[in-house]
Amino acid sequence: MKPRRLTADFPFVGAFDALRGDLPGAPLAWVQDARRDALARFQDEALPSRRVEAWKYTDLRALAATEFDVPAATVSEPLRTRAAAIGADSAPRLVIANGRFDPALSRLDSLPAGASLLPMSAALDSHGDLLKEHLAHALDGDGLAALNAAFMMDGYVLVVDAGVRVDPVIEVVFVNDAEKPAALHPRNVVVMGEGAHAVVAETHFGDGVYWSNPVTDVALGQGASLHHYKTQTESAAAFHLAQARIALAGGARYQGFLATTGARLSRHTVRARIDGAGAACHLAGAYLVGAGQHCDIATDIDHAAGGSASRQVFKGVLDGDGHGVFQGKVAVARDAQKTDAHQLNNALLLSDAAEIDAKPELEIYADDVKCSHGATAGDLDENELFYLQARGIGAAEARRLLVSAFVKAALEEIPEDHRGRFEPLVDGWLEVPHG
Repeated sequence: MKPRRLTADFPFVGAFDALRGDLPGAPLAWVQDARRDALARFQDEALPSRRVEAWKYTDLRALAATEFDVPAATVSEPLRTRAAAIGADSAPRLVIANGRFDPALSRLDSLPAGASLLPMSAALDSHGDLLKEHLAHALDGDGLAALNAAFMMDGYVLVVDAGVRVDPVIEVVFVNDAEKPAALHPRNVVVMGEGAHAVVAETHFGDGVYWSNPVTDVALGQGASLHHYKTQTESAAAFHLAQARIALAGGARYQGFLATTGARLSRHTVRARIDGAGAACHLAGAYLVGAGQHCDIATDIDHAAGGSASRQVFKGVLDGDGHGVFQGKVAVARDAQKTDAHQLNNALLLSDAAEIDAKPELEIYADDVKCSHGATAGDLDENELFYLQARGIGAAEARRLLVSAFVKAALEEIPEDHRGRFEPLVDGWLEVPHG
């Protein structure tokens, strides 16, 4: 299949001038200028190909061959019902349905003073000066980020003032429903002041053929703390290409966890820059990949300040002809002495056709550091299977127990009171054949 450039040949790209009046921030001249600059950048770069080292293992030709259009105005009632059931009854919740803020399903009035949760469409009016810097980052990224900036749709904007603690989990739901192939480009921004704290849980799901291309910018002030949890169970026919960019000031703490089981093709890119001493970035996750699926996790942590720490632990299970990719890079600057960085990816292959590509990297310019990386891949231990079966456990149940224990070891990387969010997802995946 010959790669196809996503240019004006695609309905939603070619209709840019007609569409931009209905996108967030339409009356704002600086937003329109930013959109045009981003579109020009995208038309120069198009989609990344496998000739780009960071995309060596992930082929976007199927994406490029799909003629995506603008999404429908609404989603189905079953999907709305599912979105409305997410989170505690009194917890703050923001729902983005087909790229648009859904006020009927959202609950934004349960945050403490000094914390604001808004859809991007409203935040451009109320927090425009704050958002300008973050939206300009599109020109620092690849063609996917530029496309997101050009066609930026609703996402969430969370602003937490210095010293403010948000205790309830903030639920953000992205639900998509496509009768015809549709492209969605949510844009999210999180800005937390000195000593602020919050927990954000993102949920992504939907029906039909669609492409979700979200970009998230996170800026943590001195001593701020963010727990950021994401569940991706997109349609089996969907494409999910997500990017998160994180900046940590001194003493800040970022903890991210990803659980991904959905989408025909998914990629999750996290780029973190540690700019202050004593900051820490902790990334963990579980990827469960079945027949016909491709999942790519790419991380890049830049230790630009000394005395900082990072930890990455990912567990993957692959069945059928599922294909997984883990690319993890840690860079330590010359002045970033006393850096402590750990990176590990373990993959469990349940079939002969399953495949994993792992490329852990360390790039160290300092000499007083403690850094490690590693990757393993293999099948179930026959001795462990025999041990369980010798005690009366059937072969299928023995396999399920061992796989469950393997995956749930990743959940030990997050606080116990948040593990319940992900355990049913793992259990449900294991109950269904994926070969």
